[in-house]
This record gives sequence, C-alpha cells and structure tokens, in this order.
Amino acid sequence: MEFVVLPDHPAADEVSARIPEEYRKKVLRHHSGRPWLVGNWPANAAVCVGAGPSKIALFGAARTTERELLVQLGKVRTLRDLDGIAERTAGSFHLVASINGLVRAQGGLSGARGIFSTSFAGITVAANRISVLGELRRLTVAEDQLALRLLAFTPPWPLSERSVWREVDSLPFAHYLSVRPDGTAEQIRWWDPPAPERPAGLAAPELREALVAAVAARTGAQPAVGADLSGGMDSTSLCFLAAEQGGGLVTIRRRLMDPTNCDDPVADRAAADLPGAEHIVLDKDTASPYYESPDRDDLAMDEPPPFIAMASHMEDVARIMASHGVTRHLQGHGSDELAATGTTYVNAMAQRSLLGSLGMIRAMRARRRWSLATTLRVVRAFPPYAEWLQRSADELLRPPDVESEVGWEPTPRLPPWASGEAAALVRDAMNRTAGTDPQPMSSIPTQHEILRCIRVNGWIVRFANTLGERFGVSFEAPFLDDRVVETALSVRMADRYVAGRHKPVLAAALRGTVPDYVLDRTTKSHFTVDVYNGRKRNLAKMREMCEESRLADLGLIGRDGFRRALSSAMPDPMHMGPLEKTIACEAWLRSLPARTGPQAP
Repeated sequence: MEFVVLPDHPAADEVSARIPEEYRKKVLRHHSGRPWLVGNWPANAAVCVGAGPSKIALFGAARTTERELLVQLGKVRTLRDLDGIAERTAGSFHLVASINGLVRAQGGLSGARGIFSTSFAGITVAANRISVLGELRRLTVAEDQLALRLLAFTPPWPLSERSVWREVDSLPFAHYLSVRPDGTAEQIRWWDPPAPERPAGLAAPELREALVAAVAARTGAQPAVGADLSGGMDSTSLCFLAAEQGGGLVTIRRRLMDPTNCDDPVADRAAADLPGAEHIVLDKDTASPYYESPDRDDLAMDEPPPFIAMASHMEDVARIMASHGVTRHLQGHGSDELAATGTTYVNAMAQRSLLGSLGMIRAMRARRRWSLATTLRVVRAFPPYAEWLQRSADELLRPPDVESEVGWEPTPRLPPWASGEAAALVRDAMNRTAGTDPQPMSSIPTQHEILRCIRVNGWIVRFANTLGERFGVSFEAPFLDDRVVETALSVRMADRYVAGRHKPVLAAALRGTVPDYVLDRTTKSHFTVDVYNGRKRNLAKMREMCEESRLADLGLIGRDGFRRALSSAMPDPMHMGPLEKTIACEAWLRSLPARTGPQAP
C-alpha cells in the first residue's frame, strides 16, 4: 500500500501527474477538486469519508465504520479537533485529513506506520513510503545517518527519528504533519505520555479493553486471521484473544533447535486448547535458516532494516498465511517493552523511595552481578538528557560492558570494525544534537526507555510489512497500538513489579481469557542456537559481502576488522547484534540502485 499526500495548492496537479502510474491507481480530492490523496491501496485497508470541505481517510487496521467516522468528522472544525479521532479509534493506521484546505497526516505512536515528506515543485509532499518520494526527486544517502545505523541497539533519541536520506524528513514521535494551502508544512506535537498514577486494579481492566479492541480492529470482517503461537506470554495471549473474537484462526510457530527450550511444551498445550484453529509448525527441515540469503539485493525498504537474520522466515510466514487466505497476521511485539522493569525502572523506584526499593535493588544486583559502583550509578539521579547524550558521544568506541546498561538508554557503542571516519561522523552528530538541548520522550527515564523500545518495535513491524506486502499479508502488533501503549504507561510504578511474577499487570488484564499456565510463566526461551546455526550455514555468503563491502567502500567500516569478526570460530556474543546491523546495512545498500529516481526540476 502506497499513498502520497498533497496540499490544496495549484501545483498538486503537476505533482500528481509526475507520480508513476503504479502509484496512481486511486485519487481522492480536496473540496476544491485538487488531488489530495494519490496512491494504490486495497479497498479493505481504508475507511474514507467526506462532508463538505472536510475529508478524512484511515489507512490500515482501524476499528470504525464509514458511518461512525462520518459522525466524528461532523464535529471537527480544526486540525486539532482530529486528536479525538486518533485517540478513540482502536487499531494501527495512518490518519490523513483535509479540513477547509488544511491537511493533517500522521501514523501511530510506535512508528509502525510512518509519514515522510520532501519538497517538490515548491510544495511539501508527504507519503507513507520514501520509495514513492524517490520517484519524484533524486535522493541521496546521508552518510552520518548511515553510520549511526551501525551502532549497537539503535541511534539515541532523537537521532533515531531522522531519515537516512538528506532530502527527506521523517515525522517524529507523537507529531502530526500540518500542510497549509501555500504548500508549507509544520510538525506539531499532539500527544504526551500520561502520568504513571493509575493503580493496577483500575488499569488492568482498561488494558484488557484496549487489547480486545486492538485485536478486534484486525479481525473485523476478516474470514481468517493469522497469529504467531510461540508459547510465550505475548503472542500466545493474542491467539486466545483472537479466538474469542470468532472467525478463523491460523497459527504458526517455529520449533527451536535448543533441546532445553521451554516454549514448545507451552505452545503444544495452547494449541490443544485452541481446537477451532488451524496450527502450522515449522521445524529445522521446513523453516528457513537464520541468515538465509544475507547477500540479497531486493530489500524494498526505505531505510536500513532493523534485522536481516529472520527476513526469510518472515517471508515464509507471509507466504504460508497467504496460502491460507490470511491477510493480517498478529505478532506479540511490544509486550516485553510495555512491562519492562530493568535498570531505568529500578532508578525510577529508587528516586521515589530508596528505602522502599532496597529489596528490588538487591534482587536486580544479584541477577545481573552488578558491582557496588554500578549499583550506585543505577539508583542515583540520571543527568539531564542532553548531558547524557554528550557523555555518550565520548564513549562510542569503548567495549560494551555492564556499565553501558546504566543511563537514559543503552549507551551507544560502535562495533570494533567501524572506521575512525564513522566514529567521527557519529560523534559529531551526537554532539550537535546534544547542543540543541533535546528533551526526552518523557521526563521519567523508564517511561522514555519504554517509548524508545516501542519505536524500535514499530520499526521492526514496518520492515516486516515490506516483506509481507509482496504476498498481500500485513504483520500486525496490537501491543503497539496507541491506546494500549497509553494505558500501560499510565500504570502506577510500584504496581508494575511483583517479586516472582512476570508482567503482573498484563496477567491480571487477561486472566480468565488466557490460561493460567501461559500467564504464570516465569521462564522464556531464546533463539541463540538457531542464530549460531544459521550464521555457520551462511558464513560463506557473509564473507563474500565483506570482500565486496559497500560500507567499506564508503569508508564507514574496516574490511579487515569486519573479516576478523566473521572469521571467529565462536564470535563474541556481544558482537552478534552489531554484526547483524552491519550485514543489514550491506544488504540495504545492495538494494539501492533500483530505488534511485529522476533529478528534481
């Protein structure tokens, strides 16, 4: 699905005519008659209504009808009045409106549905895909932003919000794009995180209601919906919520190679408790290995992807779901992050009551083997965000250690194969940004960290959908929906942690629908064996990528250091994540030639 948003400006006709035919299957118009929305979208993926000079379109999974949306639109007089529609409508969608010639365009809080803009023919042009904008003007890669994508974890806020293309602006977290009839635009903040003051007893029913509505937004009139059934609390809970909605359910899971994994027995039991569903199980003989085709050059992605190891598996899931008539597939992304009780949570509790949080601090220290010095760093007040960012810029090349867990975000680290030029670019970008005194997404570090992780998961879903759309399948993450995120953030800090319990608020919210043996789990399996096996199987391809490295040609990594990391018989576990980031950037760079567009007039 692609669409372009145009202002109510005379140049809109010219821009519309320049858009290739494949992206111009449908056209919606402003009240003036000028083109407003130009694109190609399935009929069941959009709800569009209009009343006089006011028009609105929701693209994606929105729990509303044309009739309901028209009633709400009738109450809208200004762009800010659209806040209510964005807040009350369950699901994940783009909201685009034309109100008396003014345009508003936005995605959700997670960024799973992004909005990007550029200047063309003297006006601001927005779209849900950068590739469409690349058809209008030639885009060039910003090398400092590409270098930032080599960091372990993700670029720090707000650098994580910036486009890797010089000519493109990404709509940042909690903002909408306002485009005036003269073609100029402004990014306007429309949402702020709630205060964490709701007792769990009140928040849990609200969280349940939000999750039920989020799943219902995906099921709706669908004849069948797909879902992961890993055995973990997150995806398994979504399966039971989807089954409660009625309709067909097709689940899929991948058996782990680790013989000690504890997910499969739970998944087997859950499948037996979902007798009306069809269950598909992939094993080592039927599942694509991790890192299958790492040297691919067909990533239709607007930016370097967040992962490459599971790309072939995600395509397998989409292909299988499509063969079963499924167009929407549920995944559990975001649940872990919404219930996070890591270092920033311990810090928040210590700031409220050091004495009252001593038990939690002792337990965390024992589990993570912190030194006394590290423990003191965790519990004392963090520095202002800009100061933390500036300090982090000086530590880019330090080896990762337990100290890097402490702060507003995981401390940014470049891998040892990054070049001095890459380090200089990243350091300069971070220092320049720190100099603007950026404010965190929330003044409470743990809330900021949760939102950062929600944005990372949104990025993952966005990439998954570029893979799934080739098969007509949309990957959906109900835990990332605005209402679910807001409700989870509103929970009182002290109620988020219960010793010996896992995600206590979510468990309370879903008790009675999801079996206790799922909600009461305190263990979780991992994919380490699968990852190492896939790496070994595809290592030759990765080495070829190293020798032909475009990142090395750009001077951002050292080919020798990259080669050494790939050649290790047993690579350092701390390097596995950065290795995947580097390989993902390489694969993305290989995909660029087909994405270049004509020079702008």
